[in-house]
Amino acid sequence: MSNDENKTLLKIIGPLELEVMKVIWSKKEVTVQNVLTELNKQNNYAYTTIMTIMNRLDKKGILTRSKLGKGYIYKPYYSPSELLQQNSSEQVEHLLHHYGDIAITQFVDAVGHNPDQLNKLKELIQKLEQDEK
Repeated sequence: MSNDENKTLLKIIGPLELEVMKVIWSKKEVTVQNVLTELNKQNNYAYTTIMTIMNRLDKKGILTRSKLGKGYIYKPYYSPSELLQQNSSEQVEHLLHHYGDIAITQFVDAVGHNPDQLNKLKELIQKLEQDEK
């Protein structure tokens, strides 16, 4: 996971949530104890702290959990890149819903100052137009 990706993920989830997710992404399927054991190689966390974080991530829809005996097995709902894409999509939809054409104008104006981004936008528009034909 790149440093830029970490910085962006920290805008979506908190620092400890990100550390928990890094463990889960690497292992694919975990219990609270699995995550606690891994994180406690670097720091000293309480079981209840990690359990609370994982329950919170489940409620946010970032994790899924299924019953296993008296506890739960947790799996990531999104990969890191999917989480970034999902959150970005939600943000854009929010802006368009609340600001409409003003948001589009501001976005194009911002992109217009960066030739690489402007070219990317042009490519995406052309692809969309071709797909509609």
